[in-house]
Amino acid sequence: EITAADYCSIYNAVDERVSSSPSLKHVGHYKAATRSDTLSRLYAGMMSLPYTEGFSPARWQVSMDVMLPKEENNWRISRLRIIQLYESDANQSMRQIFTRQLGFILEDSNLVPAMQFGSRPGKMCISPILQKILTFDIARMAKIVLASKELDAIGCYDRIANRLGYLMCRRLGLPHTAIKSLAETWANMVHVIRTAYGRSKSEYRSTPQVTLYGAGQGSTNGPFFWLLMFIILYDSLDPELR
Repeated sequence: EITAADYCSIYNAVDERVSSSPSLKHVGHYKAATRSDTLSRLYAGMMSLPYTEGFSPARWQVSMDVMLPKEENNWRISRLRIIQLYESDANQSMRQIFTRQLGFILEDSNLVPAMQFGSRPGKMCISPILQKILTFDIARMAKIVLASKELDAIGCYDRIANRLGYLMCRRLGLPHTAIKSLAETWANMVHVIRTAYGRSKSEYRSTPQVTLYGAGQGSTNGPFFWLLMFIILYDSLDPELR
């Protein structure tokens, strides 16, 4: 459940200039509501209902896809990143229900491998790079033979097995109604494309023949669900290789 205090905490931290909401509801609309106790309780209740009752609002089932260049003036398709813009209240409710509440349970229960630095509070992604550099320096000074291999999990957010993520959430104690709401949102998600010329008239979506996976690049749920996938991968490894 999302309280009025949670709602104010969420939207006081969100940058008003951030892009969101295919319905064109501006983030400033939600931020302005934090100044009213009545509106804060109202919006908090509306964001909580889908998860407590197990349904998905139709407005939450639309994603506006945009492509951002990873490098300036490099427009090669391999160097563009697809960002999915969800409805602001849907995206922020996912952050509160899944990323924050379940993330704390993961940390408190020591379920996250020590080697994982990304998508965790109090950790920095630069730390494993420092460890690697120090390891190479020690090996060079001690004249130790060392081999290293780096693998990039390309498109990892788009390869998340959603159903495995739902099972992990249930294992962590999340009510089935909340999982049902998220599952319906993702299963029925309609994707439209926005470019400099406007919003596309055509759309695409997941079908039984062509299933779309992933938590949505750019969504607040993406890092958390990839963390769940990493835990599953880690647990499947031989203990001697960890």
